[in-house]
Amino acid sequence: MSPGKNKKKEKQTISESPLPNPALRTRKRVVLDFPPSQLQTPVTYILAKEYDIASNILRAEITPEESGKLVMEMDGLPENLEKAIQRIKDSGIEVTEIARKVIFDMDKCIHCGACISVCLAGALKLDHDFHLQFVEPKCTVCEMCVPSCPVDVVTIDL
Repeated sequence: MSPGKNKKKEKQTISESPLPNPALRTRKRVVLDFPPSQLQTPVTYILAKEYDIASNILRAEITPEESGKLVMEMDGLPENLEKAIQRIKDSGIEVTEIARKVIFDMDKCIHCGACISVCLAGALKLDHDFHLQFVEPKCTVCEMCVPSCPVDVVTIDL
């Protein structure tokens, strides 16, 4: 058999292997509150290795020997997300799912950029035409943009 035919068979075998459908993956945003005894828990490693969950840390505040707070987005299969969240809770870390969402009424927005300076997550920016752009996946729902808007176009959806 020639080398070219071998490669063709190998490609068929690889493409036939069942992979999870990426459309089935979902995202959850959570706040993790670490007690002093759990500050060293490798949460992101556990999520990736044991549950095939991609994690994106949006904000972290850790005081060594005292406490820690982590805002993160988790991306994975729904059943894995539920199992992982339960595992984290069972280890003594408090988990709060973020169900809130920031909403901008762009029809009323004057694109002044006042909200950009208070957005530490980088979810707000002006494009090259100086129009406000809201990058929702980066938003940590800190709500700092709400009082900064001079025309009240920002609301929080609970």
